[in-house]
This record gives sequence, structure tokens and C-alpha cells, in this order.
Amino acid sequence: MTPSPVFFSDGLISEIFSVLPVKSVLRFKCLNNSCNTLISDPSFVKLHLKRSTTRNTLLTINTQHIWESDHEKSDYEHYHRSHYSKFEVDYCLVPISISQLIEKPSFTLSVDPYYQWRDNSWSDIVGFCNGLICFTGSVYGEQWLRLWNPATKKKSEKMWVFSQYNGSGNSSFSFGCDNLNDTYKLVGFDYSYDRLTNDVRILSLGDNVWRNIESFPVIPFRLSYEENDVYFSGSLNWLAIHNDFLYSYKNITVEQFVIVSLDLGTETYNQYRLPSGFDEVPREEPTIGVLDGCLCFSYSYRETDFVIWKMNEFGVEDSWTQFLKVSYQNLHLDYEFNEDTTKHYLQLVPLLLSGDGDTLILRSSQDFQAILYNLKDNRVERTDITTSRIFTGKRTSDYVCWNFFKAFVESLVPII
Repeated sequence: MTPSPVFFSDGLISEIFSVLPVKSVLRFKCLNNSCNTLISDPSFVKLHLKRSTTRNTLLTINTQHIWESDHEKSDYEHYHRSHYSKFEVDYCLVPISISQLIEKPSFTLSVDPYYQWRDNSWSDIVGFCNGLICFTGSVYGEQWLRLWNPATKKKSEKMWVFSQYNGSGNSSFSFGCDNLNDTYKLVGFDYSYDRLTNDVRILSLGDNVWRNIESFPVIPFRLSYEENDVYFSGSLNWLAIHNDFLYSYKNITVEQFVIVSLDLGTETYNQYRLPSGFDEVPREEPTIGVLDGCLCFSYSYRETDFVIWKMNEFGVEDSWTQFLKVSYQNLHLDYEFNEDTTKHYLQLVPLLLSGDGDTLILRSSQDFQAILYNLKDNRVERTDITTSRIFTGKRTSDYVCWNFFKAFVESLVPII
């Protein structure tokens, strides 16, 4: 007898597909029209993203690849890259598993050239959100922004051009998801520290028009830096200092610090005070980030300890609680500060907390690798990651750069 065929309901298939890696899901698109329709459905894309966020958080490691080249450079390249007259440089963002990193901190990373994100166009990363990476570049004075989904191997064909108009020569960008209207938005800033002015514009993906919105109530003091903002819960967040734009610990007070938050849904600002336990201005700039699903604030305390606070309920200032206070001695770090030259020798940035909450991953300005700190047994390990790549050209070098060691979630979110 011929066995009866087994049928699965669309709901069950959706549940099964939602826990698979993106690469596996995409293979089923070729199975039949029904699977293709299901996987392309916005509701399924959201379900898969939700499951990926709670189940399969990755890290991105930024690698730098340098090689000697014989190709003829354009006038533009010669003008902007004279110091690389003999060499080419590209950068890759390679996703790795958090659990694998914790279990085996030392390994050789095989670099897939597909993950190259920076080349002769001199693009810079703006931000990460829901598996999408936004990057920007400048060609002949015009700045453009594009999107990339590494998991689906899609890059936006469209480039959104941003033109300055306040004459400051300074601009910065941020990227995030407007959860209220279910769309992604680009935010561009023109700012002038000299004139104490700033212009803020916003563009919803799918539109081609930058719209003016209200200016910053307080200009963030790291607006011109990469990684200047933190995307969290449908908002972009920055650290700022009232009545000052440059970080000078001798000339500011703790009362001047504030978190400026732009709600991408309402396109309005909120301001949040820092925890009351933050009672002394640190020599090094403090930072904000996201740990364990909460906005966090971290800083060096009296050159002996590293402190992290968590805002357990976003937007509620009374919900700040101290998450960690650990000595630099326990982290096997030496705090140094040269008063005469104002050279800063140590800044710690918390990057991620493991799924079980036991291991905190930190980046240190003193190390070329990440720090793994086990909160349960006070144990410290350093990562030791090297890279390998098959390359047939002339002399080549590979490096691991930790400036974009970021949490990353693979997703099926489409590129517009």
C-alpha cells in the first residue's frame, strides 16, 4: 500500500521555519510558491526576527585586509588616498556566535570576502538595527547612505543623498526602526559647535525627501564620532552635557549630564537624568549602551572601579539600579591618566551580556582583543582571534578591529 502523504498546516510550517537560520529558510523559497509566499510575508518576517532576537544573537567582528595593488587609481582615489598609494584596504564584518566565543575565546576566523563592507568608496557604518546595517560614504562632497542585509546578501540599489545647508561642515547620521509606524528611518544632523546650532532632518525609507524636525534640545558631546548613538526600543539615544559640547571633566558637573532620546515614532525628544548614585565626574567619558534588554550607563569610578547602571524600565528615571561594580584589579587592568598631556589610557565599554547572564563582554582601549568577565566566579579571559583569508595577490596583512564589535541578529527584513 502507498503511504498517505503527510500535510502540515501553514501555521505549523511557519512555526518551524521561524526558528531556522536565515540561510536555511531562504532555501525553502525555491521549494514551491506556497513556501515562497509564506517566507516573504511581512508577518512571518516579524515572527522570525522576534525568534532570532531571543534565540540567536551574534557578534560582528570587524576585520581589516591590506594588500599591495597594481591597479590604476582614479584622480579621486589619488587625491583622497595618497597615503595608500601602493596598498588597497578593505573591511569585513563577520558574524560569530556569542556562545562559541565564550566557550572558545581563542580561534582563527575564516573571512568570507562576501562580508566586505568598506572598500574604495570609503564608506562608514552608521548603525545596526534588526539585521540591517546602514552605511554612508562621501563622493565629491556629497554624502550618501545605503542599507545592507548580510544574511540575505541584499544591498539597497537606492542611495539616499544628504546635503548640508548650514555651512558648518559637520554632519552625522543615525539609523533605527520606527516601531509605531513599522518603518525604518534615517536621521541626519548638521551641527556647529562654534555657533551652538544644529539642524536635524529625518527620512522614512520608501520616501525620497528629508524632512526637518525639531533641533536637539542639548547637542550630544559625541555626535561627530562613530558609534555616537544607541538604538533602543524604537528610539535613538545620546549622552549630552548641558551648556557644553566638549568633554572636560574639570569644567563640568554631574548635574549637567543628560540622556537625550529621540522617539522615532513621534519624532520628538525626551531627556532622562542619570542615576543618583552617579556623583562624581569621571576623567574618561562615560558611555551608554544596551545590556540584557535594558539601556545602561557605565563609567570609571575614582580610577579604581568600573560601574554599570541599568534603567530597568526605559524612560523611568527611578528605575536605575546598579548592575555591576568591579575593580580594575579584578579585570587585570591598570588605570592610567596623564594629567599633563591629557592622554587617556583606559576606557572600558560594555558590549554584551551572555544569554545566561554569567559573562560580560567588554572592549578596552588598552587591549586589541575583547575581555570576557564571568560575574559568577570573578574570572577574566582575553580573546585571541586571528584571521585567515585565501589571497593570491602580493603582500597581504589581516587585522581584527574591535571598534565594531556589535550585537547582531540575522533577519529576513527586506531591503528597500
